[in-house]
Amino acid sequence: MSDPSEPAGPRVAVAPEEPSIVDKARAAPVTFAILALNVAGFLWVQTHGGSDDLATSIKYGVLDGTLVWAGEYWRLVSYMFMHGGWMHILMNMYVLIGWGPPLERALGKKRFLLLYMLSGLAAGCASLVSGLLFAPHRTVGASGALFGIIGAFMALRRRQLGTFQAFFADKGIRSILVQIGLWTAIGSYALHLDNAAHLGGFVSGFAIVWVMTSAPAARRKEWLALAFALGGAFILAAHPWMLPRASEANELRALANSYLTGKAMDGDGNLVPWPHDVARGESLLEKGCSRGAASSCDLLADHVSASGAPDAASRAAALRQRTCELDPGSCQQLR
Repeated sequence: MSDPSEPAGPRVAVAPEEPSIVDKARAAPVTFAILALNVAGFLWVQTHGGSDDLATSIKYGVLDGTLVWAGEYWRLVSYMFMHGGWMHILMNMYVLIGWGPPLERALGKKRFLLLYMLSGLAAGCASLVSGLLFAPHRTVGASGALFGIIGAFMALRRRQLGTFQAFFADKGIRSILVQIGLWTAIGSYALHLDNAAHLGGFVSGFAIVWVMTSAPAARRKEWLALAFALGGAFILAAHPWMLPRASEANELRALANSYLTGKAMDGDGNLVPWPHDVARGESLLEKGCSRGAASSCDLLADHVSASGAPDAASRAAALRQRTCELDPGSCQQLR
């Protein structure tokens, strides 16, 4: 037995056991559920045509302004669970695992899920509005919602620090802002990232968590203001009550015609195979016609007339009359 009067030897520090992936998933179930949905969505697209195939991307939910305008509003959700290649999804899921769990623990499961979905919706709306103002484009990926998570973290940090002066003086915050600036520059000049979606997600994420952590007396008014802002963004993005621009109407007609014929025109002017889906082509033309696209009414009239259905003649005549009402100049061309 050792002499108790002798000094004890140095104590060896034991590192805490690293939590298993199951433990991490239990601690942040919403984060891991979102990750699983993203991976499942990506693998589904990869095994049903590939994420680099335009027809496949459009079929499974890429965010396309023309199709959203035509009534496919579900794309504002589906695009968040699609990615354009292995590197894209790996980078986004790495960010999700890094930022998601601590924020989910801070906010709770329900509020974290609400933050993620609303940030993704706002990011999609920002992307569509930028397409209306500048050049139309298609978007996929979770990065808009992920920027919402980063914005949410910064809102919590601002609450902790008390003032914006202390907030901008914080080294961690300045580091994050510098990284965001660098990624924005890279996205503008090198990788062609959707900076509008990133900005929309970031601003909405900050605003949502700012409202979540407001004093109870002010929270109701702030939620109403936020709902009004998000609703306005959706209306600007989808413009459901406005007449389509010529570019939107022409693109919708081309997409519908591709589904009707099973062929599409590539960037070099060559005909390439396209999924032959008559029902989808008709649906797109009907939506376009109902929203004021004369070219959609005209093509649908041609399609109905050639179908040989018992009521084909009367339906085609009604559609040609609708075309005439929307575009009086086309009346001279009606057969």
